[in-house]
Amino acid sequence: MLLLFAATACAAQVSGEPIPAAGFYDNTTPPTQPRSTAVTQVRIATPRGTEGIDPCGLLTPVDLAEVGGPVGPPHPDSPIAGTCAHLLASGTENTAAAGFYEPYQVVVTRQPRGAATDIEGHSAWLYCELVNAHQTCTAATAIRTDRTLVTMLSMQGASAADTSDQLFRLTTAALHKLPPA
Repeated sequence: MLLLFAATACAAQVSGEPIPAAGFYDNTTPPTQPRSTAVTQVRIATPRGTEGIDPCGLLTPVDLAEVGGPVGPPHPDSPIAGTCAHLLASGTENTAAAGFYEPYQVVVTRQPRGAATDIEGHSAWLYCELVNAHQTCTAATAIRTDRTLVTMLSMQGASAADTSDQLFRLTTAALHKLPPA
């Protein structure tokens, strides 16, 4: 995302802060709701390295073009520590983010209403929620036993299906930037 500064130097600034990541809770107890899917063994097709990877570089302007393109500087450690959010030109407070998070099983516990899916042979936990008129979806993709790649997309007026489809493409792009461990 360091290229983001150069690519958006002349772009108009969008006021506001990125929308918080749906279903993530900062060191608090999540709401107790039954899980929608029983989680079995976590699949990690190719363990990925995270050392030296800047979360702000996981989503490039090219990756973000499909969802409106980035505007303004990235927001490190937003919406949660270890991630980087990018405001999007497609709408007020539309946001995409990527970074690293806790193990897959922790995410499943914190987002009990999510659903298990697969991204290129990696277990992924998808969760969508309507937050302040923004459809906000997060995906936590198992990249190591102790880490997930977390991606988030929040789009005003979008459906969960459209947002999760676009999030899948962003997640795949970010996953490809991580070297094998």
